[in-house]
Amino acid sequence: MKKNLKRIVAIVVCLSFILTLLPINSVSFAKPRYDVWKDKIKVYDVDKKIKRAEAEYEGYKYIATFDKDTNEIKLKVKPLNTKKFDKSLDNSSLNEEKNFSVKVEYFDGENLKAKLIDEKTNEEYNIGDSDTVTAQFAIALPIAVELLEALISALLAISEAIVIVGVTYIVASRVLEKIKNSSYDYYMAIIRNDNVYIGPAIDYEIAYNRVSLFEGDVFCRTESKAKTLALNVAYSKRGIIIGPERHNNYANYYPHYHVKDAYGYKLASHIFFPY
Repeated sequence: MKKNLKRIVAIVVCLSFILTLLPINSVSFAKPRYDVWKDKIKVYDVDKKIKRAEAEYEGYKYIATFDKDTNEIKLKVKPLNTKKFDKSLDNSSLNEEKNFSVKVEYFDGENLKAKLIDEKTNEEYNIGDSDTVTAQFAIALPIAVELLEALISALLAISEAIVIVGVTYIVASRVLEKIKNSSYDYYMAIIRNDNVYIGPAIDYEIAYNRVSLFEGDVFCRTESKAKTLALNVAYSKRGIIIGPERHNNYANYYPHYHVKDAYGYKLASHIFFPY
């Protein structure tokens, strides 16, 4: 009995030692050009609301934060130590801390397109899929553009977020419990990478138009809300509702209704609801 107890204790100690050697996060990128930054980036939760990615490179610390409640991304670039530059050159700005708001226009898990907005000067800089990025930043700031892109991509990827036309969507499994307990009944939704992603809350009129005018998918807080929305759209088109459908082949594909109009045409929009 004592021998078995000693073995168990030894195994626990070994496992504890191994776990302390594991990195805080596992950052991986779909774009190979970002792999060079993988070992430099650390991603972690500051608290329940804020996720943070940071890295140090050539005398500067890069910090990006993602607010899980508002989907807001902020970026900070600050010198680790004050540097001395040739007095004949106007390099005073190189020792200044730079703060940016990040407006992501597109991110699909691989490709990124965004704007950085300098919070002091309101100047805007394009990053990601833009041919003008490197030359533009070379003039304005002594920072590694691809590292900025990698930080933002890491934050979005680990948060399981995508951005389409400036709208941020989070994979449904991450926000489902929050939605079930929310005071909002309808949300923008989109299907990508065999997953359902949920966007901002919307009112009934917008939800109705998204389905009726084929503008996109909707995620409802309850099945009752989803069915009522489907029935109302079907009534306006003198059609019927289909569902609820459940595609068991896709674990992340939530139950939903469709609408079929008077001509037998099945509207493309999905009206999702939680399991």
